[in-house]
Amino acid sequence: MSSTLSGAGTATVTDWLTAWAAAEREGDADALDALLHEDFRGVGPFGFVLDREQWLRRFADGLHYSAFAFAPDLEVREVAGTALVIGTQEQAGTYQGRPTDGAFRATLVLTGGPAWRLAGIHLSLRTPPTPAPAPASAPPAA
Repeated sequence: MSSTLSGAGTATVTDWLTAWAAAEREGDADALDALLHEDFRGVGPFGFVLDREQWLRRFADGLHYSAFAFAPDLEVREVAGTALVIGTQEQAGTYQGRPTDGAFRATLVLTGGPAWRLAGIHLSLRTPPTPAPAPASAPPAA
């Protein structure tokens, strides 16, 4: 399936992804509210799980993006009325003063086509963290 999954008078998945990325980048919880499924769950890159209300509240709780972009890496697939999108989410910003910069592999599950709603997103680190340097060895005993 291509990324032009749509029905008469509805947005394509590509259009939906553009609207979603803009809402995230702008911190627009009202726009996201219209894009999320009522049973939405989001899994962050370190394993935390947020329900719909927690996801929408991130901006009020201190999330700010200075940059946010999403690009599908593979063809969008549709399985039984559900669109599956695998892509890369790149962002720069802060959450409660801590940096949130990074590139993340993202899997999005959209349902309710052709009026798509995000049922879930799972983020993982695109590149593994750099290992900490090995501790300096102690000098040999005399």
